[in-house]
Amino acid sequence: MWLRNKIVSIVLLSIVLLFMGCSINTPNMNSFLSERFETIENPEDVLIVEGYNALDNQDLKEARESFLEAYYLSGNRSYLKEIIGVLLLEQEYILAKEKTLQYLEKYPKDEDMRQTLIGILSKEGDLKNALKEAMILLKNHRNVQNLEIISSVYLLQKKYQKSIEYLQQAYALEKNDLILDKLASTYFVFLNNKQKAIELYERHIQKYGVSPMIGEKLAMIYLQDKAYKKAARVYEKLFKATGEQNYAKNVLEIYFQFNNLTQAQSFLEKNSSIHLADEILLEIYRHKKDYQKSIEVLDRIYKQTHNVDFLALKAMMIYESAKNRNDKKMLESVVEDLKIVSNKLDDALYWNYLGYLMIDHNLDIKEGMQYVTKALQKEPQNVYYLDSLAWGYYQLKDCINARLTMEKIPLEEIQKEKEIKDHFEVIRQCKF
Repeated sequence: MWLRNKIVSIVLLSIVLLFMGCSINTPNMNSFLSERFETIENPEDVLIVEGYNALDNQDLKEARESFLEAYYLSGNRSYLKEIIGVLLLEQEYILAKEKTLQYLEKYPKDEDMRQTLIGILSKEGDLKNALKEAMILLKNHRNVQNLEIISSVYLLQKKYQKSIEYLQQAYALEKNDLILDKLASTYFVFLNNKQKAIELYERHIQKYGVSPMIGEKLAMIYLQDKAYKKAARVYEKLFKATGEQNYAKNVLEIYFQFNNLTQAQSFLEKNSSIHLADEILLEIYRHKKDYQKSIEVLDRIYKQTHNVDFLALKAMMIYESAKNRNDKKMLESVVEDLKIVSNKLDDALYWNYLGYLMIDHNLDIKEGMQYVTKALQKEPQNVYYLDSLAWGYYQLKDCINARLTMEKIPLEEIQKEKEIKDHFEVIRQCKF
């Protein structure tokens, strides 16, 4: 037999499980028809091909007639199910109910068709008879799906405690996320018992782990309650379980919004797979003035990316954080790194920094002044670069050029910066 899909099951749950938000997709007839047969000699098979082809072309009447002929030809009751399914697709609910009742008179224990009848009765608003049929269904076939169906009927009747009772039975049989979510949602939405919903979500996560469905619902409740740390904790679990970057982003947004840098740092240090984890950690370390960790991260980023900006930042941070800035070995290392940067980047900031370092520590004053001059060619009015050049002349005992260069800096700018002001006073009194 070529019956691949039960049309009845397509329509059923979309009618019954209104609250549950289930969506059932129409079967893809192309996949059925894509099977190739060189010859079709069985008349029954021909009719079934015609029926599914008609369905694929939305010719529901033709499909129904083909299935009916197939039933007359073979007596196979599966075709009656297909006919009822087509009637539901045509929204012929009264006729579909009539045919379903007739079918169940002959085959009272057919699970699919009893489910279909419950769906039709629920659609019509005949919840009393829908419940009656659901009880019969459950008596004949006690399983998770049918427990959910009877729970849905009670929900439509607004008998929320009874609905919960059957969901609990379903959950006892199968600890899946969907049932738990329905159970928690019933407490939260219909009984206004948010705390119970939270308890259910938390207990399920603790026992069976977190999933996007459960975790996102719980995190949303915590966010609505402004329980941001708890929401962040749930998002952390979701990231650990799925590796999805958006969960890590949610965690960090919460921590940064409330300036919880320590928690953000801990999360990033434990999860190196987070996008731009090192770059974010760098900003946290710099903000906290943790120079050693900043240097370690900068070194790691440079080795990974070969971006010399990070080498420059590393060199400057090593110098700025040094307990002894006159340490010869440290200075040689910093200058070596900055020369690599200066040869690769057209950046006045780095040229000036390197040049001033060489001037101030008397490493090679003339070479240092060459770097500063290069920076001034790009930014001739930059007060910091002018100060560096003036200081170079002073170190060379060239008081005249030192004063002339310093005079290019406006007095108000000199007063703003202590180091420039100190240089100005020393150069003003220069008498070499």
